[in-house]
Parts: sequence; C-alpha cells; structure tokens
Amino acid sequence: MLLWTFPGSAGPWERQTAAASSDPPGAALAGGLAGAVQTALAHHPKVSFSRAGARGADAGYEAARAGYLPKIGLSQKVLRSNNPVFVFGSLLEQARFGPQHFDPTFLNAPDAMTNIRTDAVVSMPLFDQRFTATRVAEGKGAQKKARLMEDWIRQEVVFGVLQSYYGVIVAREKVGVARDAVEETEAQVRRIRNYYEKGQVVRSDLLAAEVQRSEFAQQLVMAQGDYHTALEAFQIALGRPSPPYPEPSGVIPELAVSPAPVDSWITDAFAHRPDLAMVHEDVDIARMRAREAQARYLPRLDAFSSYGLSGRDWETGSSDYTLGLSLSWDLYDGRRNPGIDQARALLAAAEAQLREAEDQVRLQVTQAYEGFLAARARLEMAKKAVEQAREALRIVKDRYGEGLTTITEVLRAETAYRRTQWMELGARFDHVIRYAELLFRVGRLEDISPFQG
Repeated sequence: MLLWTFPGSAGPWERQTAAASSDPPGAALAGGLAGAVQTALAHHPKVSFSRAGARGADAGYEAARAGYLPKIGLSQKVLRSNNPVFVFGSLLEQARFGPQHFDPTFLNAPDAMTNIRTDAVVSMPLFDQRFTATRVAEGKGAQKKARLMEDWIRQEVVFGVLQSYYGVIVAREKVGVARDAVEETEAQVRRIRNYYEKGQVVRSDLLAAEVQRSEFAQQLVMAQGDYHTALEAFQIALGRPSPPYPEPSGVIPELAVSPAPVDSWITDAFAHRPDLAMVHEDVDIARMRAREAQARYLPRLDAFSSYGLSGRDWETGSSDYTLGLSLSWDLYDGRRNPGIDQARALLAAAEAQLREAEDQVRLQVTQAYEGFLAARARLEMAKKAVEQAREALRIVKDRYGEGLTTITEVLRAETAYRRTQWMELGARFDHVIRYAELLFRVGRLEDISPFQG
C-alpha cells in the first residue's frame, strides 16, 4: 500500500499559488497538484480497472480456499419398477421386507412398486494430489499481483498527472513568451516605420521587422494550440472529473536533488518495482504447478458420508447412513509424464521471463537516470543561455540606437533570446519530469512533495 504524503494548507505550494498573479487573463485558480493527484486516483478509469481486478482476485482466492471445505449435496429420486432386484432392495430400504417375500413366485415376478429416496451426501477431500493447494497458491498469487497492479497503476496515473499538470503550466508560459515577442516586435515595427517615414532607415529594415513579427505571430498561434491541447490532456489524465478540475497555476518547481549512483537505483528497482514483483509471482506459481504435476503419481484420498430416507410416500420410510473413505490410485495415466514435462517447460519459461524483465528494468532505470542527469545539465546551460542572450540583445539594441549595427542583427538577437526562453521552459519541464520518471521506473513514485516547489 502506498503512503501518499501531501503538504498542509499552509505549505509552500499554497503560498506559491497565492502569490502567482502573472497568469494570462481568464486563467482559473489552481486546485493544487496534491488535489489533482487525489482527483485522478478517484476518477481515472485505470484505477477503477485495477480495483475491480483486485476484487475479482479476492473472490478467486476465496473460491480456491473453498476446495478445502466439504461439499454437501441433497438429492431426491422417485422410482417405480417391477425389476426383481429393485423391488427386493427397495423393500429392504423401506424396512418392509418380511417372510412372505421369500416366495419364489414373488421374487421372480414381483408387482411394481414405488420407492421415494432422499439422500444427503457430504464429501471432503483429504488429499487431492495437491490440486487444491495449487489452486489456493494461484489464488493468493493472483491477489498479490492484483495489489501490485493497483500500486503500479497508481504510480502510472500519478506520473501522468505530473506530466500533464506541468505540461499546462509550461504551455501557458510559452504562450506568454510568444505574446511578449509579438508585442515587442509590433512596437519595434512601429518605431522602424516611423524612422522609415522620416527617411532615417531603408525599406528593407521595415520589411525585415515585419517578417519577424509574422514569425512570432505564427509561434503564438502554435503555442496557443499547444496550450489548449495541454488543458485537454490534463483533464484526461485526471479521468475527466465533473466538473472539470481547475486549471493549474504557479511555476515549474526547482528540484534540489542529488541522485545516488545508478547501481543503487537499479537495486532499489529490483526491490520495489511492482511489475517485476508480479513476474516473481508468476515464477512461484509455475513452481507450484510443477509440484502439483509430480503429485499425480500419488494416490487420492477422500472422505464421504450419506444419510438416506426411503419410503412408499413422502411421509413414511426408513433411514440409513453410510460413512467411508475412498482411496484411488492411478497406477498408469498416459497424461501424467507429458503433464510434468509441460509444467517444467512453463517453469523454465517463467524463469526466463523473469530474467528478461530484470534486464528491462535495469535498462529502463539506466535510461531514466541518464535522462535526468542530461536534463539537469541542459537546464543549467539553458539558464546561462537566457542570461547571455538577454545581455546580447541589450547590447545590440544599444548599438542599433547609436547607428553602429543593422536591424538584421537586432532581429537575430531578438530571435535568439526568445529561442533561449523557450529552451529554458522546456528544460525546466524536462528536469522535473525526468526525475519523476526515474522514481516511477524504480517503483518509488510515492511522495509528490518534491514536485510542489
């Protein structure tokens, strides 16, 4: 069972949300990342699917355990016949047999009679060649797998919420960057047009500024489309709650994490990955089935008892009971050896699948680990690039104002600056999501507080 830990109402996320007032007009107040996760865990269809699977596994386990319990049956037969053996036996069952019934004429050609027989039968396996034990083990394994699947799906849903939540924020910030770029270039076009009308610049300078304004306007349109797509993806990640969950606000958090060596993450994944634990359960079940197949060489022992009532009608009759043990032993069964071979082959396949799963986990953790390190490095470079591009743009604008450079250099510097802003936003998002992916690949995406800023 995962322990979800969320900050209190006065935590850093709430303070950050309250302080965030730079969102675009019309942006909804945020409900917080913790609330988004809780909403997704309550509404996402994958979570509902896993819970239904767990309930089914519980029922299957109880059904398997019932194999240890006795079976109780009730039957009633109404028979009428003049068969000599039937008549003779029925008279004995009804306790009506008398000296007159030894008459050879009666014994050879009796009149037809009716026998109403009611039986209550109880049977219980004492040793069923490990059949019930294996079914119980399979049921228990299915229970464990269902709980592990619930755990895995919860982490998958949380990872999806993190991606979509901060996907909305970064998409909105990209819209803001693109809008600022458009406004800046529009102001620049007005200035250059004024210079052109006064004869201070050539027409090519004006055309170049107008071209850049068009490019930035296209980027704004694309950014707005990405933003609306991100909003839709966010609601889907939450399972489409009704009413829709409030739009995220705030900023992408700065993570202060120093990851341990990759080998320790791989070891942690082997101990905590729910999907890997499910493969271990498959191997254990395959071993149980192999032992069951070998137990087919052993005898089967059952206990039984019955209580019966026989009579001419529904109200009269004679009762009897039977207690017994039944030992059955198949000295030869042509299906036994092939069954053992099949069980051993399935066990070998399960063990091979486990080795492959461990290799895949090792690869996935390594990829996620290297991806996080690369994202952290890209973020540092992106921060420096923004600072450098901002300073370069300032210098070029000053030089252009003094007539020391061309408008082309200004436009190039403006484009470079906006590009670095987009690059930094992408790097911030990637830094957070790559760390979340690393925790997810290890099976430890349990606490979202590091992602709340």
